Amino acid sequence: MRHHVMRLLAALVVSTAAHAAEPVELAEFIRLTKPAPTEILHYGNGASQAIDLFLPEGDGPHPVAILLHGGCWRDLPDAGREQLRHMGKALAELGIAAWSIGYRRADEAGGGYPGTFQDVAAALDRLPREAARLRLDPSRSVAVGHSAGGHLALWAAVRDRLPPGSSIRGAAPFVPRSTISLAGIGDLRRFARFIPVHCGPGILDRLVPASASADLYAEISPAEMPAPAGRVVLVSGVLDRLVPPYVAHDYQRAVGPRGTAPIERVEIPDAGHFDFVTPGTRAWADLISRITASLTAPR
Repeated sequence: MRHHVMRLLAALVVSTAAHAAEPVELAEFIRLTKPAPTEILHYGNGASQAIDLFLPEGDGPHPVAILLHGGCWRDLPDAGREQLRHMGKALAELGIAAWSIGYRRADEAGGGYPGTFQDVAAALDRLPREAARLRLDPSRSVAVGHSAGGHLALWAAVRDRLPPGSSIRGAAPFVPRSTISLAGIGDLRRFARFIPVHCGPGILDRLVPASASADLYAEISPAEMPAPAGRVVLVSGVLDRLVPPYVAHDYQRAVGPRGTAPIERVEIPDAGHFDFVTPGTRAWADLISRITASLTAPR
């Protein structure tokens, strides 16, 4: 099944790239994701329960981009933290620390609900505890998530609004100052019917198990949670056939009217799903500019 999903993803990427000015094939995307982090911090016993830290030179304290990788909430080859190591290095060279979160995917032991969400919460809450040692400035932070990671970034922006007794909230939730979702799924309920097609059978069942006693979408679908307090930017590729631009529109339509912070929606021409995290593309250059701007904008 894993090989079937990879073939499906590759076919979709090549089909999208055939119409793009800057084509990005899956093999090339994977090849570009190998720079070594400054440090790897483990917050659990699983191989996925770790954070790649890319530190800039200088004394700091450094602003922080919190990166959340995609990959269909699945344990796919080269679709973990390694996926965003090239971005981490590029940001560090610009004076921005990268806190790149790994998490147990839905098809890993302990993943799905609640484990995936508990992992993201634990990795986020580790940041302020390590800030002094690593010369980081949590008050200047932005969460940047791609695809499934975009869903988790939007969730992380509002998890502090969950009830104190929630198993996925965390005792003292750290919430980044702003959020950039790259082809992220904000309305998980509306997108649910596509998850078995894109990600294979069983993933949705692990994210939203039928055995749960309550409607989990109210806890894990950002569109059904309170509006974020910080600024949110939803970035979509016009040629993205995996998570088309209307998915961002669904989230903005659901959340925007009841929030006070701005929710901006941006569409990048000639960009497919993987262009956002592939160096050299128009979408990559746009993203780097947006990350930098979000960390220097007035509070």
